[in-house]
Amino acid sequence: MKLNYLLQLLFLGCLILSGFWYIGSALTGLLLIVAAVVACNSMFLRRTFQVYSLTKLMLAYLAWLFVVAYSSAVPNTSMLTLAVLAGLPVMYLVATNLPNLPEIWQNLRIILFFTGVGLAVWAIWQVANKIGYGWAVGPLVDRNAFAALMNLFWFPVAYLFLANKFTSNRWISILLGGGLFVISIALFATASRGGIATWMLLLPFILWVGYRHAKSKQLIAITLCIVLFAYFCSAQFLHSSVADRSFQIGPSAQTAQLSKDASTSARLLMWQSTIKMAMDHPFSGTGWGTFVAYYPAYRSPLENTTSGVAAHNDYLQLAAEGGIPALLLLLCIMIGLLLQLRKGFKLAPDKTGIESIALLLGVLAIFTQAAVNFVFVFAFMNILAGLYLARAARLIDTPQTIKITGFEQIRPSIKRLLAGFILLLVTAPFALHLIAQACLTGSQPGLKAIDLIAPRVTTYKVANFIAATRPQEGIAQEAMLQTAEQFLAENVSNSAVTDDFRHELLNETIERFDAVRARSANNPNVGAREAKMLIAYHSILGDNIAYSKAQQILSDNLKADPYHAQSMIMFARLQVAQGHRAEAIQTLQLAQNHVRTQRDQQLIVVESLRQLATPRVITELDDIEKQLGLVRSDSETGKPLILPPNFSENIDARLNAIAAQIQQVQ
Repeated sequence: MKLNYLLQLLFLGCLILSGFWYIGSALTGLLLIVAAVVACNSMFLRRTFQVYSLTKLMLAYLAWLFVVAYSSAVPNTSMLTLAVLAGLPVMYLVATNLPNLPEIWQNLRIILFFTGVGLAVWAIWQVANKIGYGWAVGPLVDRNAFAALMNLFWFPVAYLFLANKFTSNRWISILLGGGLFVISIALFATASRGGIATWMLLLPFILWVGYRHAKSKQLIAITLCIVLFAYFCSAQFLHSSVADRSFQIGPSAQTAQLSKDASTSARLLMWQSTIKMAMDHPFSGTGWGTFVAYYPAYRSPLENTTSGVAAHNDYLQLAAEGGIPALLLLLCIMIGLLLQLRKGFKLAPDKTGIESIALLLGVLAIFTQAAVNFVFVFAFMNILAGLYLARAARLIDTPQTIKITGFEQIRPSIKRLLAGFILLLVTAPFALHLIAQACLTGSQPGLKAIDLIAPRVTTYKVANFIAATRPQEGIAQEAMLQTAEQFLAENVSNSAVTDDFRHELLNETIERFDAVRARSANNPNVGAREAKMLIAYHSILGDNIAYSKAQQILSDNLKADPYHAQSMIMFARLQVAQGHRAEAIQTLQLAQNHVRTQRDQQLIVVESLRQLATPRVITELDDIEKQLGLVRSDSETGKPLILPPNFSENIDARLNAIAAQIQQVQ
């Protein structure tokens, strides 16, 4: 293998792997930019651009991704989500113009085969040992998404198995059949109704073209036996079967009632809310990745079982986040995919035809499942889909060659300057986000590395530099907020500080909070912190001004998220500060029936007991509040929420004991 091919193969592997890193969308974005630069350089050297059937749609989709990202009210989140969504168009455009894609693909598909088998084994091990939720999720947090990934691997592996007859190489066929068996078990072990239903819908097509190619009923029968035995193993040995997740049975009939299924009814309510969101933002949407910020304002009171992070329908979610044009572009790409599939069926007897159909079916599987789950929010799905579509296009499409002329008349210095400016504009958000992650979060490895060279560089200086360069960077702004809060707390209690300085410092901190809220769709968590600060330092700003601003912030919070527990707690504290303790207790009592999760209900109870016990201070309530504050859902951490045994029950028991003590004292 030539060194150039090896480097390109290694780069593609790193690009795909970066898509599995939940906080690594910035890295994925930078790698996609590198891929685009290499492809553009190759095109300019050849002075030709290859246009395939989906090229124009992919260019339009990519352009719209940038339009929405730059017009978003939450620019940092939108730019990072753009890096996820851009994997589909960028990889299609790059791979269709990569001269040595056929040679690279021969090795890449082997790597993908073993990757799919490895992920499947991981998922099977999870189910067998009841790791996490006990579902087949692999490195993901959702079984539906993992089922989509298995579908993406299953169809190309089925092609390899069907295209390699026993008469040609028995041992390779056994290896491929074994891989197909393992991936099938992992798919069935997810018990994902959407993923398995999609697979069943597309299975006849791959079997049909496989028969047309191999002319072997025996091979088709063996394939069916493999998947049936895989289902048997999943159901009997792993005790994971999609049949166990059948819809609830109606009281007077033995037929499944879709609307009575809890999961399905929640999705229907979410889709109704998402449609309203899309209708309110029809042109450029709310911004990529902002569904979680806007959805609470549209959420139905009856929908209280989901985390509210995704709409479980990528088409509706993209319509809400990117406007109606985004929905139309994605649907047009899907139609183009179907047209490609029809062209592949005409070539089915040929090995080129069956390979293209297998790749297209893999992509069609995720496009289909995206109507009932969230799929395109994963970078690796988009990257693999783009590669699959590009490979299929190179197999069955006749490209149109467009000559690139006119650039040779531009002076090299001007071309370098223009290219550098465009690269700086596109790469800066991702590069600064990676720097912020390395220096301002976790163990701060980047800051430790900088400290070896420049010991005087502090967290504040790094955050200030990033925030000054790109004010939209969320990590840097959060670091600046924390520093401002700490500095304010230290100086307010300092007797040597003048009142004017305290007043100026508080105003600067308020301005920073306001700026951060404005760039984060009025994040209620930030608003609650600002309201808490205003209540604590009301004497510096003046009671009327401080309380009025806190009231406005909390009102905006509850408009953005009517179920936000911390805002309700701060609203009650504001009422206490204004001398209305009875109203505050009533507010908290009403809030207990309005928040969504048990954790939020317990936080409300903690605050209610604290107010009822006043002036007595119960330190155990502070300890319980701290424990509850450490609980984060899988939507916030990207990991399954696994609480200690009887965690919530123990918290309830402690709260009941404290309530009994307060009643005895009173």
